[in-house]
Amino acid sequence: MNKKSNQIIVSLLIILVAPLFTQAASIDDLKQDLENQIKQKQQEINQYQDSISQNQQKSKTLQTDIKILEDQINKVRLEINQIDLVIQKSTLNIQEIDSQINDLKDRVDQKKDLLSEYIRTMAYYDQETLLEVILKNEKFSDFFDELNSLENIQEQIQSILIVIHELKGELQEQKDEMEGQRSVQNRLKTVQLSQKRDVENKQWQKEDLLDKTKGEEFLYRQMIQNNQKEINYIKDQLTLLDRYNITLDDAVQNAIYAGTKTGIRPAYLLGVLENESRLGLNVGTGNWIDDMYQCNINRGYITMGSNLKNAFLQICEELGLNPDLQSVSAKPTAYTGCGGAMGIAQFMSTTWLSYKDRIAAITGNNPPNPWNFKDAFTASAIKLADAGATSKTYEAERKAYAIYVGGKYWQGLLSVAERAMVYAAQFQKEYFD
Repeated sequence: MNKKSNQIIVSLLIILVAPLFTQAASIDDLKQDLENQIKQKQQEINQYQDSISQNQQKSKTLQTDIKILEDQINKVRLEINQIDLVIQKSTLNIQEIDSQINDLKDRVDQKKDLLSEYIRTMAYYDQETLLEVILKNEKFSDFFDELNSLENIQEQIQSILIVIHELKGELQEQKDEMEGQRSVQNRLKTVQLSQKRDVENKQWQKEDLLDKTKGEEFLYRQMIQNNQKEINYIKDQLTLLDRYNITLDDAVQNAIYAGTKTGIRPAYLLGVLENESRLGLNVGTGNWIDDMYQCNINRGYITMGSNLKNAFLQICEELGLNPDLQSVSAKPTAYTGCGGAMGIAQFMSTTWLSYKDRIAAITGNNPPNPWNFKDAFTASAIKLADAGATSKTYEAERKAYAIYVGGKYWQGLLSVAERAMVYAAQFQKEYFD
């Protein structure tokens, strides 16, 4: 082949391959751009939070309260925008994983085709007796060559089987990775729904405040005096109590028990569970068949659905409970996803089983019950402690809750964790300081 021909081939290869590198580079650039925007939004969110904190330390006036509400509205709107960016970045990750899954499927199919060819060759050899093989070869050397060829085929079959097994393992890992990314997306969408309600509520509070005071400071003072005896923010806002029919005293006592046993702050544990309750729009309104098992089967997650089902039935059997009567979280209606989370800690059945022995070792309830407050509080505390909450610093606790929610995808859930920290601070001030 002459030099000119080589140049032509190289040029063609560059033309064919260049779009692939361009596409990869453009995706990386997009992800980096999104990451920069996410960081920028976080800086703006922090500025609003600083302004809110400063105004909350000032004397209560109509002007400062209106400014606090406006800052809170702007802060939550920024959080909603930030989550949009995180979802976009997660979507790019899913697209990359999906491409990798398709490549792995093609490789598996290619190996299967090759395996079929070798098996057909082996079947051909199996149809002949040893005597027939010897007689059809004029020389013994030809006979031994054919035996060697047969041994090579057997080795190739074994080698291909190993490769197929490895490829299937990689394929399952990629599918798990994609499901993890989708779970985080669903969690973020749940947060957005909650945040949008917060914006509407804060906007209503601002309008109501202005309507009642007509913008006059003396009317604001009068309103504060009239309502002071009825103000109890934590009790009025405690979703935990409403959703799970638990008294405030029981919630605090269980948090103290679980927090002390695991080395985390009780107020922080309450803040986490309160945030979980607010995010759990469909908590306790579903059943395991439709919302957990069948939902996953319909979405194509056969193994996951079966594992969740088996674990759930095992939990109920060990506790002597009728699984059909035990409530779980319902599948969301505002986006794709499935339910199945149990009790106040909102653990999935497979996750609960992985913590079962450690919960029992602390509470003495063996088997532990995900619908029992003491066991549930303890389960959450163990998981948070494992994630680093025992350090009891703001950053460690915030990160621990992000890990609690998203596992290895925790970076995209820090805004969710911020909200839990706000509730934790309120609990700390109200009940522990």
